[in-house]
Amino acid sequence: MTTHQGSCHCGAVRFEADLDLSTGASKCNCSACQKLGAFGKHVKPHELRVIAGESKLGVYEWGGRVIKRYFCTTCGAHPFARGDIPALGGAFASVNVNCLDDVDPSTVTVGYWDGRHDNWQAGTAPKPWPVFT
Repeated sequence: MTTHQGSCHCGAVRFEADLDLSTGASKCNCSACQKLGAFGKHVKPHELRVIAGESKLGVYEWGGRVIKRYFCTTCGAHPFARGDIPALGGAFASVNVNCLDDVDPSTVTVGYWDGRHDNWQAGTAPKPWPVFT
């Protein structure tokens, strides 16, 4: 585990997260993740800490409202989400790797979820869609 620093685009929201990026991160093809360009790494809730700008965070929820996607109300960047999905192990935080200040996202291995079809039981696949059936 390494503690990484992250922020939104304008820097109003800053956070730190304890991550093991050697195991990769994931992308999902659900409409929210795809349109937001989210590239997430799931961690335990306590492994994500907002260190500045909590008052600048807005929350977006949709569908089953099992995930709260946080965004900076100044610049609109989505640095992380929090949720509770039993199929994924319960409570979690998902850090947007694209918002980490000290990581080049192109160096992180990607696994792909088929969230568009609620196919969580399939786990991640090493190739992008349409590998899921």
